Amino acid sequence: MQNFEFYSPTRVVFGNDILKDIGTSARVFGTKALLVYGQDSIRKSGLYDEVKNLLLEAGISITDYSGVQPNPELPHARKGAAAAIDSKVEMIIAVGGGSVIDESKAIAAGACYSGNLWDFYNQTASIKKALPIIAVQTLPATSSETNQVSVLTNPETNEKFGTGSPLLVPKVAFLDPSLTFTIPLEYTAYASFDIMSHLLEGYFTSTDSYAPVQDGFVEGLVKAVITSFNLIQKNPRDWDARASLMWAGALAWNGLCKAGVKGASTPNHMLEHPLSAVYNIAHGAGLSAIFPSWLRYKKDTIAPRIIRFGEKILELGDEIKGLQESQACDKIIDTFSLWIGNTGCPLSLKEAGIKNPNIPELVKQARTLCGLWGIEDYTDEDLETIYKMAL
Repeated sequence: MQNFEFYSPTRVVFGNDILKDIGTSARVFGTKALLVYGQDSIRKSGLYDEVKNLLLEAGISITDYSGVQPNPELPHARKGAAAAIDSKVEMIIAVGGGSVIDESKAIAAGACYSGNLWDFYNQTASIKKALPIIAVQTLPATSSETNQVSVLTNPETNEKFGTGSPLLVPKVAFLDPSLTFTIPLEYTAYASFDIMSHLLEGYFTSTDSYAPVQDGFVEGLVKAVITSFNLIQKNPRDWDARASLMWAGALAWNGLCKAGVKGASTPNHMLEHPLSAVYNIAHGAGLSAIFPSWLRYKKDTIAPRIIRFGEKILELGDEIKGLQESQACDKIIDTFSLWIGNTGCPLSLKEAGIKNPNIPELVKQARTLCGLWGIEDYTDEDLETIYKMAL
């Protein structure tokens, strides 16, 4: 196990009928808030009125800021930061999924910075100050409600980059599984695969020969996502399944599962970010379209990890017993791909709606992310091959 620093200061309020405490929680940080959300869904569901009324009852004045996109964009975040400054707000309240919370983090940092907000994302500046954030999660997927990461797309350059700082970690996160009952199965599938990808990236790239704590975390959480999604397919209002998926989403990428893991990296996110930046597809859909091809490309170098995945998570021990290593890996990847397809997630770029991808542009952006994220051992030829395999 490697040296690490783990920091997870978010107070998580989890369960049914928990939003009644949001006013009390917000008052700790002041009396003026920027309420950030996406489109009209929270208005139609009544969640907007519930949150706003609870805040007003607590004596907190609200400035609305709506219109966050599924892949949040830099210009909208810049306007949000300007609105926060103009309204002299003391906190950001994010009501939505990971995209809303990610952009809220950008706004929180941008409201305390006189330079170009993109400086944080291309790593030419570090975050020194940010407004406090309270998150109401409605689409668990990215762990943005419990981590320090924010991802934005710059439409001027078609780049999708991330930044991170302990100052961006939400102070409080409200997780009510009942808010997720009405999420369509398609987007529940995308979110589920996003959660699994966050867990499996470090699991497959780990070079530790003995990491029972972290491996155990990942194996338990991925199995929880698989079984929970299977139950949700049968009954979208299954409380326990929705609750388990929401809690797995909060834990998957808050730093716990990869703490101290040698070699852990995020090559599939490196490959996917250009897809959703250039083609504006759902992040989870992009991940499911690329992940099986990455596994097939890397199977010779990560075969022991794939076999462990097959035995511990997919429970294929009996089926792969006696097979050659390469054959066992193929069996495991095929089984995993079958499950992905049965969820409704795309298994190729074509299924994700990308029929004629600009592979040189994708490779160029992935190469940039290799540098920013410190991901080594991928040549341009490697990247091109994986994208072509995913067609």
